[in-house]
Amino acid sequence: MNSKKLYQWVERMSKDWSGFSHHFKKSLAVFSRGVVRAESSQIRKIAGMSGGKAESQRRRLQRFVKAEQNLGLFFAQWTRTVLKDLKLKELVLVVDETKLKAKLGVMLVALVYKERCIPLAWRIYPANDAKAYPKAGQSRMIIGLLKQIRAGLHSAMPVRVLADRGIGTSPLLMRGIGAMGWKFLFRVTKQSKIILSDGRAICFYAQVQARGETYAATGLVFKKRGRIPAHVRVFWQEGGQEPWALVTNDPALTGWEYAERMWIEEGIRDLKSHGWDVELASLDSAQRMSHLWIILVVAYAWMLLWGTKLEEAGLSAPLRRRKAGKLGRTWSLFREGRQAFLTAASSPFT
Repeated sequence: MNSKKLYQWVERMSKDWSGFSHHFKKSLAVFSRGVVRAESSQIRKIAGMSGGKAESQRRRLQRFVKAEQNLGLFFAQWTRTVLKDLKLKELVLVVDETKLKAKLGVMLVALVYKERCIPLAWRIYPANDAKAYPKAGQSRMIIGLLKQIRAGLHSAMPVRVLADRGIGTSPLLMRGIGAMGWKFLFRVTKQSKIILSDGRAICFYAQVQARGETYAATGLVFKKRGRIPAHVRVFWQEGGQEPWALVTNDPALTGWEYAERMWIEEGIRDLKSHGWDVELASLDSAQRMSHLWIILVVAYAWMLLWGTKLEEAGLSAPLRRRKAGKLGRTWSLFREGRQAFLTAASSPFT
């Protein structure tokens, strides 16, 4: 029943996608199911769990990852499909970069969802090779991915983008997001300065010296690189190693919303080791890995949605008390969904 429902969901959600063949959609349904069954990103293992003759399925999957794929179109239509299923009123995106076995770099834009993130768009390229890095540069590459996601949104959807200091300390990226009519909340480097209304330029990170302290101000950030109108938020939470120095174009944000950025790290960990072991995929080609990710991400999103349905139906694992004394999930929603699929648990989707 689980396997059939996964197949049907992928077929249903891709039914109205324009620009993609019936063969593409059917392969996506077959192999995303194979990924969950195999709990692996290796082509041989996926093929072996996709039904039919393993060798035939292996060749079919190899053709899928080798073929030209319109990733920009996929990102737009995938975004539209995910949002339709989730019925969100606000879209919170996280931008992050990760490495796959130090061979490939991945720039990832993902949707924050229940302590995890659902990848919506990505760019994969050879790692540690300046010549092979996308020529547009980091900020323009990210803006390009965000625009592909925007193509899948209705115009009224409010969007907030989160990024760590390695990405967020960028006037170009801030301007690009602002020009799209979106909000950003970025962590920036310790040296970043704000020019206050009285003309003073101060390092706002240095305004917080102890845990529990906060600082907020409005002015112009990046004195030498653009003087962007913005609001800064600095705070040092209890148990934190150092303060967060944050910049936003939304005066309503307190800064605590930045904590949601951490969820992408959990999502990446699921893809890398807790779920599909993506680093074991024997693909050195950035293009082919980008195409394999289509299947991996669809399978991952389905497991998250399945876990949500289990929780809503009261079928998830009991809550447990954590160190801070608060009740929390025993398993993540991803693990809940995957476990139900693999053990053929009663389906809340029937």
